[in-house]
Parts: sequence; C-alpha cells; structure tokens
Amino acid sequence: MWVVAMRTFLVGQSRLFRAALSRLLQGTTFAVSAAAESLQDAAVVDGVRSGDQVVLLLQKPDRLADLETEIEGLKACGVPPWIVILARSLDASEIAEGFLYGVDGYLLEEISPEALVESLNLVILGEKVFPSQLVDLLTEADWAKSRSRASGEYDANLSEREFEIVNWLARGAPNKVIAGKMSITEATVKVHIKAILKKVGVHNRTQAAIWAVQRGLLAGAGE
Repeated sequence: MWVVAMRTFLVGQSRLFRAALSRLLQGTTFAVSAAAESLQDAAVVDGVRSGDQVVLLLQKPDRLADLETEIEGLKACGVPPWIVILARSLDASEIAEGFLYGVDGYLLEEISPEALVESLNLVILGEKVFPSQLVDLLTEADWAKSRSRASGEYDANLSEREFEIVNWLARGAPNKVIAGKMSITEATVKVHIKAILKKVGVHNRTQAAIWAVQRGLLAGAGE
C-alpha cells in the first residue's frame, strides 16, 4: 500500500464532476492538488511539467480524439504523468484508442471510491487499468471476429505487404522502424499507409491501428 501522497490533478468540463471527484478522493493517497476545466489551465500545466511524478485524471470529452495531441504531448514530458480517463459509458473502441494515445487507465465515472483508489495504485505500479465490464464486450468481439475471419471480410482486400504494415501500425511502430523491418524506404511505407487508410475507410494511422486491433490482426505479424 502506498503511503506517500501523490500529486493528483483533475481536468473536466463539468464543475459537478470536478467537485464530486475531489470530494471522493479527499483523505486518500490521491487527494486532488488542483482541478481545472481544461488541460491549458496554468495550475495543471505547471504541475504536470514540474518534474514531479503526478497523476492526471481526465474526464472524457465527447470525442477522445480531441485529446490525442495533448495526451501525446504530456507523455513526451521529461517526467510523463500517469494519465487516467474517466468516462460515462463503456466504449471498447475508445478504450483501445486511449491506450494507443498513451493513457495508463480508462475507467467509468460510476466506479466506487475504493476501486478507484486501488486502480490508481495499480497505475503507478505500471499496470494498465480498465473497466471489468470490458470482459463481456471482448467476449462478444471475439465471436464477431471469428465470424469476420471465416467470411474473409476482415482484411479489406489488403495486399500481403499492406497487411504486414498495418500490423506494425497496430504495434505503434513509426515509419522509420517499419521501413527497416521490411527493408523498404520510408517513402514506400507512406505510400502503402495512404492505400491502407483508403481501403479500410479511416483518416489516420491511429484509426488504422485501432481497426487492426479490433479485428485481431496482430496475430501473425512480422517479428
């Protein structure tokens, strides 16, 4: 059990959310140091970039993608914060999206105080945390994935090389690494990624990675 208090910052557009969560964590290891409406708030910015290890709790906006750039920027800090998303509802796609952006946890706002504190303890130990309800969704997704594979619909007519590249995208590999692994140029990788985005009907490499993860396409990826 952690006995040293962690500096915890809370960001959410809802004043009620901020007040309720601050009260919930009062007296715990994760008592809120500062709460703000946005990540641009000076207290949050100064706290996160102070060089100390901090926990950052974020209320999920309507579109998690709106936080992609900010999350990636925070994770690039010298001492990156632990970032946990708190959402009103369960969405497997957005959970996968959040972890690809670099968050350390994705929990539901309805979580009990005890479970929240224990989840945050796991996060600062290096674990990823997510709602237990996700198990049911994964079971359903696995069944759907099996049907999709059986029908041959999952590959979106990707070529063998495109299939390999989308696997590397799902693993978070940058273009330079993909090019080295496949012994091709970065320019060629970019051309293939552009074709992949068009075939699977998405707009960027992160969405393509999520598409691959959801369909279980990591199996058989090049090592």
